[in-house]
Amino acid sequence: MQPDPFLQALPEDSELPMAVRRLHGNTGLYSGRCDVRRGRGLLIDLMLRLGRFPLNAEDIPVQVRIERNGHEWTWQRDFNGHTTCSRLIHDHETGSIREKLGWVTLWLKPEVSDGRILIHIRRLSVLGLPCPAFLLPRSSTAEWQGEDGHFWFDVSAEVPMLGRLIRYRGWLTPVHAEGHCD
Repeated sequence: MQPDPFLQALPEDSELPMAVRRLHGNTGLYSGRCDVRRGRGLLIDLMLRLGRFPLNAEDIPVQVRIERNGHEWTWQRDFNGHTTCSRLIHDHETGSIREKLGWVTLWLKPEVSDGRILIHIRRLSVLGLPCPAFLLPRSSTAEWQGEDGHFWFDVSAEVPMLGRLIRYRGWLTPVHAEGHCD
C-alpha cells in the first residue's frame, strides 16, 4: 500500500521513529488525549469556523480515523464529539500536500528534523481564493514519538498581525491499524 501524502512528500530514506511511521503508513483508528487552544478575536473565530476547528478544551479524548480512497486520504478527527474532516493528497508537481478542511485548502510542506516531522504552510485558499502571502499563517507543527512510545503531535498556527489561530497538542495510539510498516 502506498504511504500517506506526508510520507510521499518526504525523502524515502527519512529516519522516522516507529510510532510516526506507523500512523503515516497505515489506515485505521487511533485514539488518545489532547488540549485545544484557539486564538481570540472575531476574525480568528471566523477563520476557525471556516476550517471547522474545535473549541477550547483541556485533556479531552481524541480519535483520528485515517482512510484511503485511491490517491486521496481522509483524516477524520473527533475532538470529544467535535468532528473535523480533512482530505489530503500528495501534489507531485510541488512536492507538497494539499489538505482540504471545510472551505479552507492548505498546501503543506513536511520536513524531517531529529526524528520529528515538521510541517510548514506554503499556501492557503478560502473558497478557492488565494490568501495573500502577508496573511499566510505560520505553522510550528511537529509530530514525533514520545518516550512513552506514543505518536505525539503539536499543531499550531499563527496569523500575522492577529496572533494565534489555533494550537492543539496531544498523543495517539493505534486502536485498529491496517497494513504494515517496515
